[in-house]
Amino acid sequence: MALFVPQGSITGDLTQALTYFTVSSGITITRGNAVVLTGGYVENHAGTVADRLLGVAAETVTGTSASLQVGIYCDPNILYHNDADGDLTIAYVGTTFRVTAGGTRIDQSTSATESTTQFILVKRDPDGDGDASKGLFKPYKTLLGGGIA
Repeated sequence: MALFVPQGSITGDLTQALTYFTVSSGITITRGNAVVLTGGYVENHAGTVADRLLGVAAETVTGTSASLQVGIYCDPNILYHNDADGDLTIAYVGTTFRVTAGGTRIDQSTSATESTTQFILVKRDPDGDGDASKGLFKPYKTLLGGGIA
């Protein structure tokens, strides 16, 4: 399963400061999932246009009560390693993408739809292993951290 894994920051400082939010009851948030805030509660990103990215989950938590919280990376400068659901060409560097339903992968088919995206491709094949579906992505627009508007 592809997840968003913090790999550094474009500002050179990866403080990874976490902000804690309450998890919806009955929802499991998995470490590395892109998440949204819905009615004050954290939920997995559904990959829809209307979902504004909150950040990426730093831990796995199952909401068993109305007070359980999860740490979220909300810094819009963090770079995340992700294995997209399709190959990324060099021309995609600097292009924006949405996430797939569940918030675990970049949806390669959604490139260049800037007004509805959550991440921007910064580097293709960061591992240098010839796998064109891997990339380093940073949040494009986030609920708390802003980003390119």
